[in-house]
Amino acid sequence: MEILVIAGAFGEEGIITTRFYTTDSNVLCFLASIGYLFFRKKNPKAVTLLRFLSTTCLLVTFTVVLTVLGPQKGYADQFLGDMRLFSHLLCPFLSLALFVFGEEKVSYRWSAYAVLITVVYAIPMITLNALGFLSGPYSFLKVREQSLSSTFFWIVVILGGNALLSLGAIKLQHLRIGSQS
Repeated sequence: MEILVIAGAFGEEGIITTRFYTTDSNVLCFLASIGYLFFRKKNPKAVTLLRFLSTTCLLVTFTVVLTVLGPQKGYADQFLGDMRLFSHLLCPFLSLALFVFGEEKVSYRWSAYAVLITVVYAIPMITLNALGFLSGPYSFLKVREQSLSSTFFWIVVILGGNALLSLGAIKLQHLRIGSQS
């Protein structure tokens, strides 16, 4: 599925599609899948971390679409239009299921890595928006068009949501593993 999403995104827009967190999340998920196929026995912890990070990023994508983009642009378009059925809906939940049911137990501390990867995306995007080199691609990144307090609000909400989603994924995994003991 990730190959279809990535091919569609790059086919439509070329490299500029990497401005979207959704595209970056799906590329990360594709790399995690490649890692799982070819390197899981050599370095299982690194592969599990990569799969966890991609799962969390995809969950952030789903949540942003559900709470921000859906109300702004329409749920049908954002969840069902073109490849968005895969990138915004199916891939996040498939990735979560594969993480919860297919990986070894991970530490709650890994949540910090999930937040960090979003910070790595956010810093250049906010900077490019602030300098006027880019507008968006999401309304909450348009820092020149909103107050400083709105920008801080969105930073706290997105990163806090990211932390909660990553902790939730880990909790689901722990519940699944605990039920097998």
